[in-house]
Amino acid sequence: MTAVFAVVRALHFASLMGVFGAAALLFQAPAGGAWARRPLLIAAAIALVTSVLCLCFASAEMTGDPAAVVDVQVVSTVALATFYGQIFFLRLLLLIGLLLVCFGERAFALKAVVAGVALALVSLTSHAAASGDAYWLHAGADALHLLTAGFWVGGLVVLVREVLVSSRDGTRLSGLLRTFSRWGAASVAVLIAAGTANGVFILGAPGMRWSATYITLLAIKVVLAAVMVALALTNRFGVLPGLERGETEAGETIALTVTAELVFAGVVLLIVGFLGVVSPMDM
Repeated sequence: MTAVFAVVRALHFASLMGVFGAAALLFQAPAGGAWARRPLLIAAAIALVTSVLCLCFASAEMTGDPAAVVDVQVVSTVALATFYGQIFFLRLLLLIGLLLVCFGERAFALKAVVAGVALALVSLTSHAAASGDAYWLHAGADALHLLTAGFWVGGLVVLVREVLVSSRDGTRLSGLLRTFSRWGAASVAVLIAAGTANGVFILGAPGMRWSATYITLLAIKVVLAAVMVALALTNRFGVLPGLERGETEAGETIALTVTAELVFAGVVLLIVGFLGVVSPMDM
């Protein structure tokens, strides 16, 4: 049950981050972005379905009854009588709106805003709920962490498509990479700072006994994220200049590096799915 919930959460984050980050990048470089309509529509549909599934799994977790996953009465009670349910309904409206917007070909700014708000609202029912007086600080840090990670993940989806599927227009690819790098540098800085703050909020309670499982998953996530940062720096300072000079080797390298980044991002999101359902405390 826990593993399935974690995978569903990972799919939810991946789909919603994909819409947010891809739309945010394509808004700044919309030429040739018509291809994104169907992928963004599919991702928005997955985000909507998985949000409902997350409510069902969360209901089972709150009641301690695995059968509650398919118990309409229990799920309805959780949805109507808890803060988690209130945020769920707000996000559900946003995700329905996002799905409708994604039927259109452009409107990348609107897609990014709606997806971004729906993504940030996750922070209100995350581990921040156990932060006491620091609730809003923790929720704010978590929201920033989610949004910056979303821009990175969604941007990578656009870049991977550009280098693997398109005709590899060197000028367009260089422009996308430069735009992504410009915003990506700031995003990574905020991502690291917000992630560090999250770690302090979750694990910094005096006398807290850390869960070995949680710490192991968190350590793997940090290592993978560090590898992604290294690849991003390689692209920005090593590959991009060569690509702008028209070097064939740079074109081949960028395909490998951005694909590797996206694969690592997928693994990180899977780990995030588990971190959300594993207690950081050793019971």
